[in-house]
Amino acid sequence: MSVICPKCGKENTIPFSDIQLNQHGFECQDCHKDFGVDDGKAIKEYEDSLIEFYYERTYKDGTTQKLTIKKENDKVILTPTIIYPDKRVQPIEGQNLTPFWENLKVLFFEKAFILDWNQTNTGLLFGQDESFKIELRFQDKPSLLITGTNKFPPYLQVFDQLFKDFFQLA
Repeated sequence: MSVICPKCGKENTIPFSDIQLNQHGFECQDCHKDFGVDDGKAIKEYEDSLIEFYYERTYKDGTTQKLTIKKENDKVILTPTIIYPDKRVQPIEGQNLTPFWENLKVLFFEKAFILDWNQTNTGLLFGQDESFKIELRFQDKPSLLITGTNKFPPYLQVFDQLFKDFFQLA
């Protein structure tokens, strides 16, 4: 199975080894970008430092789904909220994700390559637009903000699938 490039969305990628960083990564043969190796920054440092993951997705019908995964002390809590087009807000009870936190961090950084996403993703704008916003907050690193309208990184679909059931608990 090919690995999809988080920059251009194509599957024409090849694995490589970065001897200097002692890490493996991928190179896209279409856009000629590498990913999976964060050019001198240890991905594991980002994983260990992550304290909050914020995800917001607005759909064409105007409904917005917001989700926060926050680490506080020894617990990791996922809190979803739905905002409807008429501005009604529907909070949903938070869920304890502590047992899954390590696997989620691996998904974010090592499987979805979130550090390699373009920070702004904009496509053609027609009528009511779909959009997303992802913010990662770290204990000892600057926050990372990724946004987009109508053009989505290919791995955003993974997050949509992963989080959809939490919004159906209402």
